[in-house]
Amino acid sequence: DEPILPKRDLKKIQEELELPEVLDGKRYMTVDRENNKWYLSVSEVDGQPVEVFASTAFDRDHELQSRISNLTTITRLISLMLRHIFLNEPLTLQKCLKQIKRSSRQRNDLPDMLYGVLNRYTDMQGKTKK
Repeated sequence: DEPILPKRDLKKIQEELELPEVLDGKRYMTVDRENNKWYLSVSEVDGQPVEVFASTAFDRDHELQSRISNLTTITRLISLMLRHIFLNEPLTLQKCLKQIKRSSRQRNDLPDMLYGVLNRYTDMQGKTKK
């Protein structure tokens, strides 16, 4: 049973990580099962992936807004994990919540509901630390 994630570089963990304004990256075009074109962009630092983005030409379609917000949540959280793995950025509940909240496109969409539920645990963390 080998771990599926690459081994972390044991650099000093930084409290606040600032990504450069301009990153190298690659864009991949793919087609889903409904023949919709998707563009997956991977930003890199020193050849390592640190952010992912997904976009499509049909993202203005009202019917797809909930799928897009879910996709945004997934890519934001994957980007957070990639920065943790490859750049040793600390991974905290607060950072996860921030990315989930930014993914929400409207009240009571899935990211908004996830944020509401998981945000309760920040109160619990504060109570257990006292």
